[in-house]
Parts: sequence; C-alpha cells; structure tokens
Amino acid sequence: MLARRTFWLSAVSKEIAATRRRQHLPFPCLPQFRRLSSQSPARPSADIQKAIVDEARLLQQEDKSIPWYRLVAKYHLSIDTLQSIYNQAEVDTQRRQQLCALVTKTAERHFDSALGQCNWEAVASELDTPLIACLDHFNASNSMIKPRSPIETYGGWSKVDMGKLEQFIAANYADSSSVDWRLAGAYMNIDALECQRVGLGTFNDPINELGYRRVCEFRESVMSWKDIHQHFQQYANVSLLKGKCLVFKRKLDGVTGVRLTSKWTDADLERMKDLIEKHLESATRSELVDIIQRELPARPLSDIRLLFGRYLYKLRAGRMHSGQMIRLRELVAEYGEDWDRIGETLGVLPCRAQRNWLEHGGNVGGNSSWTSDETRQFQQLVSSGVKAKEAVKLLKTKPYWAFQDKKSRINTVAKQQGDGTFSGSCWSAADDETLLKMIDGSTASAAAKWEQVRKALGRSVIACQHRFLAISNSRSQVADDHRNSVTSEVQRQLKSNSTVDWSQVSQETGFGLRECLELSQYDVGKARWQYDPDSFSQSMADRLTGFIKEHYPVPTPVSYRAVSNYMWVDMDDCIRIHELLQGKFKWTEADCERVIALRAQGLMFKEVARQLSPTLATGTVKGALRRYLLPKPVQKPISADELVEVSRLVDEYAGKYPVTDLFTKIRTQLNLTNRYHSHQSIVKCIAAHPHYQTKIRNIDYNDLANRIATGQTTAKLAAMEFDVPLRNIEVRMRAVDNRLYSSKWTEEETRKLVDYMQSCDSKPDLVYFSKVLGTKSPIHCSRKITRLRHNGVLPHVPKTG
Repeated sequence: MLARRTFWLSAVSKEIAATRRRQHLPFPCLPQFRRLSSQSPARPSADIQKAIVDEARLLQQEDKSIPWYRLVAKYHLSIDTLQSIYNQAEVDTQRRQQLCALVTKTAERHFDSALGQCNWEAVASELDTPLIACLDHFNASNSMIKPRSPIETYGGWSKVDMGKLEQFIAANYADSSSVDWRLAGAYMNIDALECQRVGLGTFNDPINELGYRRVCEFRESVMSWKDIHQHFQQYANVSLLKGKCLVFKRKLDGVTGVRLTSKWTDADLERMKDLIEKHLESATRSELVDIIQRELPARPLSDIRLLFGRYLYKLRAGRMHSGQMIRLRELVAEYGEDWDRIGETLGVLPCRAQRNWLEHGGNVGGNSSWTSDETRQFQQLVSSGVKAKEAVKLLKTKPYWAFQDKKSRINTVAKQQGDGTFSGSCWSAADDETLLKMIDGSTASAAAKWEQVRKALGRSVIACQHRFLAISNSRSQVADDHRNSVTSEVQRQLKSNSTVDWSQVSQETGFGLRECLELSQYDVGKARWQYDPDSFSQSMADRLTGFIKEHYPVPTPVSYRAVSNYMWVDMDDCIRIHELLQGKFKWTEADCERVIALRAQGLMFKEVARQLSPTLATGTVKGALRRYLLPKPVQKPISADELVEVSRLVDEYAGKYPVTDLFTKIRTQLNLTNRYHSHQSIVKCIAAHPHYQTKIRNIDYNDLANRIATGQTTAKLAAMEFDVPLRNIEVRMRAVDNRLYSSKWTEEETRKLVDYMQSCDSKPDLVYFSKVLGTKSPIHCSRKITRLRHNGVLPHVPKTG
C-alpha cells in the first residue's frame, strides 16, 4: 500500500512539474515585437467599446451570465480588458442616471409655467455644467414639465421665440446642419420635429455651386436621394433638397420659374380668386376662364389659364399646413366624415378636406419611411384584408399614398406567403445586422434557426435565405478585394526591398496591422523552421509565443496565416513549433523507433525528450515507449450480462460517493477481463445517469468557459468542483468552443476542405486542417465532410473492423 501511494505521489508531482513547464514559458519582448506592440492601441476606440458594451448587455439578456469568451474571439481582447470596459460603462451609466435625475429636478424648479419654458441658463449656472450637457441629460419622460403643444405654437411663433431659437443655434452650433434638434426642442420646450421644421425654415438658403456639384457626383455614383440627404441635413427633407437642386439647375440652363407675360397686382389676383370661389359650383372650367377674362380684359388669356390652374388645384386638392391638418384631425374625431360641415368650419372646400384626409390621414409629419413596427402592423392589416383607406385610419402614422406605394411594391416584387410575411419589402441596415447576428451566432438546427429568423424579422424563410446569400456574396467579394490589395503591396515591397515592413503595408492599404497579416496570401520565399535541439532558437520561440499571446488571447482561435506572415516562416512549421511549445506531441511509430535508437546510443530519457521537443516531459517518453513495446491484448466487446451489472452498480453508488471515486469503486467489484471496453462502458453509464445529467443542466457554462479561458480552472478541476463526470464537461466545452466559429461555410472554405480530403492518403487530421483554415473547428469540419459525402461531393469511406 505504501509503495502504491509513493508511486501515485511521484506521478502527480511529475504531472504538476510538466504542467508548470508548459504554462510558464518565458516570453521576453524582442525589439521587433515591441515595435509591433507599440503600434497596437492599448484600448480599442470609443465605437468599438460601445459595440462591446451593447453586445455584452444583449448576451446578458439571453444567458445567465455574459459569455466573455465569445467576445474575446470576436474583438481579440483579453477577458480582463473586456470586463474593465464593461464595468466602466456600467459606472458611467450610473453616473449619467444620477446626473439626469439632478438636471431634471433642477429644471423643474426653474420652469416658468406662464411662458411654458425653462430657464436653462440658470440650470447650467447652478449645476456648473455646460448648457448642452444639461439639455442632453434632461429626462423628459420622468419630468413634471409638459411640452408645449404644436397647436399653441403653429403660426404663433413670436419674434421672441424665433430670436431665442436663432440665438441658441448660433451660440452652440457652427451651422444649421450640425444642430441636434432634440436638444433644441428641449431648450424651447416643444416637440423636436416642430422645432426642426421652424428652425430649418429660417436657414433654407439656396444650394450653391459646390453643393450642386456634390449632389451631381452622388447621383452619378447611383446614390439614392435619401442617402444624399444625409450629407445635406440643413434641408428639412428630401423633397426640399431636390427642389433646391432643380431651381439651381434651371438657373444654370437659363430657365426662369415664372412664366407670366405681365406682372399681376394684388387687386387683380384677389378679384380672380373671388370669381373662382363664387362660380366654382355652377360653372365649368372653360366658363370660369371666360368669366375671368371678361372681368379682367387687360390680362392675357395665357396668364389667366396659368394662374387659374394653380389656384384651382390649391383650392380643391392643395396640401394643408400642419395647423390645418391638426384641426382637421380634431374635426374628423368630432363630426365623423361630414365633409360639408368640416369644410365650412375650416374655411375650405369639402373636396379639399376629404382629399387631405384620405391622402395624409391627419399625419402632420408626412414621413414616408417605414419603421419595423409600422411594417409589421401593415402586414397584419393587409393579411386581414383591410383596405388602404381603412388602414390609414387605424395606423394613423402614414399617408394614404404611402400605403398605396407600400402595397403595390409588395404585390409586384414579392408573393404573399401563407404565414402573412412578405419577401419583397425593403431591407434596412438594422434588419441586415439582425439577420447576420442571428445566423452567425445561432447554434440551433438549420430549420429551427431560419424559423427563429423568420419570426424575428417578420419575413418569409425564403426571403431571409436569399438576403443572407446576397450579403454573404457581397462580403466575400469585399474580402477578396481586401486580400488582393494587401497581397499586391507585400509583393511590391519584396521586389523592391527584399523584406516586408508590415507597418508600411498597413499605412498603404488602410487596414490594421493584424488585418494585413491575416489577409496576405503571398508565401513565396518563406523560410523553413524544423526543430533541432542543437540549433533551436529560443528567441524565435519567444517571439512566436509572444505574438500569439498579444494578438490572440485565449480562447481566440489563432490565425496561423498571420503568425506565418509575421515570422515569415512556412505556416505548417509554425503550427508544428507552436504545438511543441505548448507541450503537445503526436506520437508515431517513427518517433518510437527513434527513441529506441537514441536509448541504444546511451542517452538518458531526459536527453531523449530534449531531442524530440523543447517541452516534452520524461514521463511522457517513458509511457509512449512502454505502450509501443508491450503487446496489445485482443479487445472483445463487453457482454450483455456485464453491462447490466455495471448499470446496477452505477444506480446503487451514484450520489453516495464522489464521482472521482465512483469508477474505482465499481471497477473493484467487477472481474472484467476486457480492460478497455469495461472502462468505456463504466464511463458511459456514469455520464448518462440521471443524477449527473441533472447536475450538468444546472451548470452555467458561460461562466465556466470564462473561468477556463482566464486560467482560473480546468475541465478536470471543474468536474471535481461540480461532482460530475469529466466526459460531460469536455463534451459541453467542445460545444462552447464551436460557438467561437461561424457555422456558415463559404465557397473558398469548402474548396479547401475538398482539396485537403482528396490529397489525404490516410485518415485526415482535422485538428491540423482547422488550424490551417483558421475559421472552423474540427467538429465543424467533420460535420461538413459528412454532408459532402451525403451529397456525393466526397466518396464514402467504408467502416473497418
């Protein structure tokens, strides 16, 4: 017993020593690597930090804890850095909430109910905070201050209010295009859209020659007017910008907007309007023109017809201003669709009131862009058979023409599906982002995955699949262009200087340093690096491991393409050397024969291990040699009676003993001659037992993956901590690791896999291939090979044994 205990302690000590040698390799930072590190920012930019925080909060809503390991693989930052960014954002959020509450309470004290405005200058002075910051932190939803209604302000913007708004804009913004109308609305205590409409009305200057040239350049690049308007925010809407451009074009062409042959006086114009309103119901258009010509004989007939047409259209169907539209909405709610009464109250023709209501539905803003919520409501209304006129009344956010345009576009481009979704509606940037996030981050089956996407986006499965294919093709084309540009720059530098300055490549191409290393595909002239104990360079090993540790923190998948370009060494050699430095060694018959030959020369096992790998332990060499020399027993499957006995013992002892002692307890009570198969049977029975399955389901694997990634624990220690079989932990951890990769295969990745499988004479090494590919795990490769064999792309391999 004492001898067994001593042997066990010796084995444990050797394992601990080997682990320490593997994990505590020296990583000195060489001058060349320091130059590389100095060009990498210590912390990411503000936009990336915001994206990290937003994604972490989204993941926290989905899971119990934040899976930091997924963000590590995406942003190439350590877990400590990600957590510090997230914690700082949480602190900033709490400070902002406190400041919002303070600003809101202070604004309520300085609010003048008689004027309906707040003295924001006094608020800023009391809090010793800039005026813009106070307005930005004002929380209107939690405030007792009620904003002024547009009814009170339309047409009633006094000179004092206009002057106050102009003074605020001039004091805080360079021009009207940079104004934050949300803050301006809070300053004036009025709706932001109303404030923007009135404010832009004072700054709608004609477009100049430089602006018109920019618009022409945008249009030549096939840019839509909506996107062009993003560069000309000083104009209230797209229509106004198009009108300004049209006016400028007419000036360039020498065309005037007014085509009257003579100048009309105000008296003549009022006389013509009175005649039209007096005889409109009793006379036809030609009779009205004759009446006006008889009353105004000095005016040419062409001028009469031109002004008559303009005024008649405005009288019958002209768009009402926002104040009239608000009043129209109130009258429709009060009188219903009694257009005669509504027209008499508004002072317009009944046909004009009816047409404005049908076309615009009381919508003051007149915004034609559709949000995702409005699109879903529209689909529900159309699917239930509601007409456009009724839909205008129910939705109350879109005019009649917007409904007609939306419906016609859907009817002509797409077919309505049985579930009420449409495949032809426009895709927004937010829809594309949601689609990519759900597809790339989903671990569900293909059918369930697309069903989740369909429900989230409110579209058909076919539409989602076609859109994802289009995005993937565009991204693939962009990636090819980037890869070609970096590779061309590398070739140019090698021809001129015989060396590659990656910092210069980054400046010339505009990509980051690590991106350039990952994109370059040029391998001509790279050196070979085979392990030789006599000439092995520890400085090169430190350089390799230091680069990987800096740019690919655990558990980020390492891009050996980038490592190969940085070291300018063959990629296969980089993979092999990195595996040796990690303590990994794949034993072959040739290696065992070499060990025997070296031992015959009189070398000790320590010296033999050094000949094979810089980190190989002596006990590992002894164990491999023992397994190679000893005869292998004939393995027979375990019998049914023995399997029943194993299951009975597992049911009896599960939960009574620690899982680490359970295997030994069962093994001592069984007299099984087949050691290998009995070992596997006991492990499988323990892992499948309901007692341990219940424990497995209660483990937070995101938290466990984070702890393993930071080195706080290992899979073996976690199995002892949770008292579950190691097999279950390893299976779940492999599933977690697969989430670091996208399950979508590109054409290039599939082609590389097929080429590799066709070049393999023996069993393929998928672990090696996944490292070469860099974008898929070994499990992903194995599943893809199964699908390729099922589809006939790869030949089926018959099972042996």
